[in-house]
Amino acid sequence: MKLPPGFDLGSLEVFMLTAELGGMTQSGQHLGMTQSAVSQTIFKLEAALGVKLFDRTMRPLALTPSGKLLFQDGAKLLSAARALAIEVREGSQRPVDCVTIALAESLANHLTAPLLLGLGARALRWQLRSGISLLQHHEFLTRKIDMLITGSSQLEDSADVDHFPILTEDFILIAPAAHPGPLEPLDALTDLPFIRFSLLSAMGQKIERQLARMRVAAPNVVEVDSTEQQVSTVAAGFGWSITTPLCLASHIDLLPRLKVAPITRAQFRRTVHLVARRGEFGLLPRDIAILAQQSLRESRLVDLAREIPWLEHAVGWPGVAEGAQSS
Repeated sequence: MKLPPGFDLGSLEVFMLTAELGGMTQSGQHLGMTQSAVSQTIFKLEAALGVKLFDRTMRPLALTPSGKLLFQDGAKLLSAARALAIEVREGSQRPVDCVTIALAESLANHLTAPLLLGLGARALRWQLRSGISLLQHHEFLTRKIDMLITGSSQLEDSADVDHFPILTEDFILIAPAAHPGPLEPLDALTDLPFIRFSLLSAMGQKIERQLARMRVAAPNVVEVDSTEQQVSTVAAGFGWSITTPLCLASHIDLLPRLKVAPITRAQFRRTVHLVARRGEFGLLPRDIAILAQQSLRESRLVDLAREIPWLEHAVGWPGVAEGAQSS
């Protein structure tokens, strides 16, 4: 059977993104098309197939039964087409056009330069962003970014997403160097304000949940959204906080002004991993994760473990090369 004119991969991609993002304006912004051009493309696709794909009386747009069928099976067709395009590109060693990667601020400090030096030739254009992780998750789901390097697990249940583990690390306690006595139990620190990491971040939320499980009351006196603010405020003697070895390594020059201790009661940790939509960039996500792990192994974490030897055992290195953990 000859394919009807108007039913092609480009039209299918426009339809899929419109259905996924919930509107023609949103998909047009992602594709660099006007809303009118998106609407015209979908009308032509509907005419080619002889069915209505969207119920336009509803907001946001809702799929008709025919639209649901095309959305379900169209994903497989587009995935196969993308995989073929990637295979052809990689076979000819042609770089991808553009890659947008979002990183937590603590990771961006360590990884931006190594990624560009090691893999810069794999893309014609790189966009590397740092910021609040939960906002980055929304941008990933709305296709404004291609990959995430994050310590959050909130995308683990997302369909068609691969997770490449990079490191695991325990959360640790930091307090001013002049603080008398041990840092545990945490009740001993209640005479100092708790420097809370932003509740808009995955790390901040994870810490908050753990404090609640431990029944530690920490009034919301100070909340910051960068590790530099967090560590420097503690070093200045204002309060105490919970952080990770990687975050502390970014500000190792402040170590003489800090007291650092493990959390021995109700210890908890995070896994930093790279998140990418399955099949869209071939081997590049895996290679970025491998390079990120290698770079972090050789980062200021080495100097930090030299100063505080027990911290070497607070960081683990899961295998990346074996493949992704798929959702």
